[in-house]
Amino acid sequence: MADTTTPPEAPTPAPQSSPSPRLLEARAFVQAITRISAQDTGTRAALRSGLGKQLDEVPRMHRIVAPLLPARVLGDDEAQRAFYAVAALLATHTTRGSTTQPDKESSAVHASTPADEDTNHRAAEAAPATVDADAAQEQSVQAAAAARRRYVYGESLGLAFAAAVARGTREGIRESAAETRLNLLTRQSSAGLHRHLPAAVRQLCDKRCPPDWARLLVDLRTWPQDRKRLSRRWLQDFYRARHQDDLAAVRTADTTGTTEDDGGA
Repeated sequence: MADTTTPPEAPTPAPQSSPSPRLLEARAFVQAITRISAQDTGTRAALRSGLGKQLDEVPRMHRIVAPLLPARVLGDDEAQRAFYAVAALLATHTTRGSTTQPDKESSAVHASTPADEDTNHRAAEAAPATVDADAAQEQSVQAAAAARRRYVYGESLGLAFAAAVARGTREGIRESAAETRLNLLTRQSSAGLHRHLPAAVRQLCDKRCPPDWARLLVDLRTWPQDRKRLSRRWLQDFYRARHQDDLAAVRTADTTGTTEDDGGA
């Protein structure tokens, strides 16, 4: 007699609760490079000298970057190049006396603590009567979840371009230009990506939307083996974020009564 017992379903994997070791390594490296390049003009110049160059063309960078490399990448030229590339990009877009920007990922660790939940609850209670309390609470929960995701996974280059588009055509990047740039990057080999990246990052930083440097470092490090998946993620993140921005704009216009149907300007 055949066994008709239904096999148990495979358990659903639990969401990742902490950053990967590679992302933690990348964040430590980014913090170190940001600190020393902001404090020392000579160091910053040495790091900038390697912008867009290969490992054997950056002798001035070795004294700074080599001591900060994780031991596991010493036999991997592609991984090393990712560290050197991000160091050069960071130094290029760091000015003397500047400090590391507030660490969104670190602050997100506390996003769902009881104290913050209490603060969010009180903020929702204090909202104007015209704002639905349930909607305010939902937005607060969503913001905490988004902060948590940033801490665990970081933000892809696609999200950085979406943020630049969201700034508008005067202060940001036109959507068509961002799409063109992002599609160009996702079609590149590792060598091509390193060649095109300085211009893309300059475009973002000029619009005050710098990339998540640590996430970029991890993606560069794994690009040769995982290009297709990373390309898909960058594009999906961009279009999903743009869709959410469009929805938010419509909702804001509806709330403030500025839609044409309501007689707004």
